[in-house]
Amino acid sequence: MLLTSFSFWLFLAITLIIYFIVPKKMQWVILLISSLVFLFYDNFHLSTVLQALFILLITYIGSQKIYEYQGTKKSKVYLLLSTLTILGLLVYLKYSNLFLVIFNHFCNLVHINHHFGMVYHNTLVGISYFSLIMISYLLDIYHGAHKPQKNIFKLALFMSYFPILTTGPFIRYENVNDELYDKHKFNYHNLCMGLLRIAWGLFKVLVISQRIAIFVDGVYGNYMQFNGFYIVLAAMFFVIQLYTNFSGSIDIIMGVSEIMGITLPENFQAPFFSKTITEFWRRWHITLGTFLKDYIFYPLMKSDFMQGLNRKAQKFLSKKQAKKIPLYFSMLIMWILIGIWHGGAFTYIIGSGLLQFIFIFLEDILTPVSQKINKRLGINTETFGYKLYQVIRTFMLFSFAMIFFRANSLKEAFGIIQNIFVWNPWILLDNTSLYLVGLDMLDFRVLIIALIVLFGVDYLSLKMNVREKLFAQNIVFRWTVIYLLLFAIIIFGCYGEGFNPATFIYRQF
Repeated sequence: MLLTSFSFWLFLAITLIIYFIVPKKMQWVILLISSLVFLFYDNFHLSTVLQALFILLITYIGSQKIYEYQGTKKSKVYLLLSTLTILGLLVYLKYSNLFLVIFNHFCNLVHINHHFGMVYHNTLVGISYFSLIMISYLLDIYHGAHKPQKNIFKLALFMSYFPILTTGPFIRYENVNDELYDKHKFNYHNLCMGLLRIAWGLFKVLVISQRIAIFVDGVYGNYMQFNGFYIVLAAMFFVIQLYTNFSGSIDIIMGVSEIMGITLPENFQAPFFSKTITEFWRRWHITLGTFLKDYIFYPLMKSDFMQGLNRKAQKFLSKKQAKKIPLYFSMLIMWILIGIWHGGAFTYIIGSGLLQFIFIFLEDILTPVSQKINKRLGINTETFGYKLYQVIRTFMLFSFAMIFFRANSLKEAFGIIQNIFVWNPWILLDNTSLYLVGLDMLDFRVLIIALIVLFGVDYLSLKMNVREKLFAQNIVFRWTVIYLLLFAIIIFGCYGEGFNPATFIYRQF
């Protein structure tokens, strides 16, 4: 059930009506039923039901045992068994083909004439999200952050809360358990704020992301013809497409939850105003980054292996330099895992993993050099011009990495990069070239205005709560802005015949 489909909005309207008219103590039951309907709406099979039940039961039994034996070796054993079982299922369902590709390449290298074909599983929607959510739940119980949920049906709601299943954000039990199970009265302010956020999300997805997708698909689908600056523009456009698609979906999810009185963690904070790749990832998919830092990066850094690596490095390097070795090694592992999480293909591992690590690694080691050069040349790094240069540099580096993310294979990615080096800047200036890819003049004008609005709102969001500020204005101004947003979605949104709702990019992850 896609977030822009009629079936979703009908489903949501029915859910909200029932949610607010039933006795308050039954609201969490309505949420659970709605979540199960959403979970199995497009993919109701015995295998998907068994996948959900298996993860739920492993988590429920494991959490009870971890808490029962807390502080003993048995607790750690149950933690390992539970988490490895959930991870094992996730790896089997999502990454079987990655291992088969690696094995087939190995066979080619050693001249073994044996290859395995690709396998296809009937995988439950959102399995990556709720697998990691349940693992974090188990880890938090092990570390004493909270007690296990005794009601298995309430645990099922935490696992399957329907708005987050397609795109997140990652939630933690201690942050949402009260709100998921609490009694919520209908609140007109929450309704208005939630609907406004939903509308903003639809504007991002339908007016910007789906329109940009036409150009991006046209260039990437025929990069031999549309080369040079076509590819440069398509690479930058794809990053904006990805952002508006993903953050727009999150806005819809956050708005739906807000109407019901449930607050979810923010997942984006104006990432395109970042001056470094490190800062960019603090603003992009924030909940995934926080999850991986808390449950992978920091535990790795504190592990005996990394501490031993630090001591060994001190024999050859200074104490300050030696501390960097386990830091970089832990970062490398974390970024590889981020790449793998996005999908079982080397394009994801390189685009959203290894290249991001390389950029951050180079930033860290070259920052002192850059500071010395700037000081020697008398460059004022606090000026608007220098900060603008940093923002553009960060955006271009991320856009380059996302070429791999968008490409269908490594061969295609390198082919696209090779075709960038064609000098044809005139296509940006004449009156016909850009319109050959799929967007006409009107589309480009709508897109430019929409992007100005997008970046303007993102910039303001760094300084204020834009929705609260809007509702504090006088009624004429407030409703003028709201109606302009609604008319923009209705008139300029890409939907109807030819609209492909399957292009919700992060749904596949």
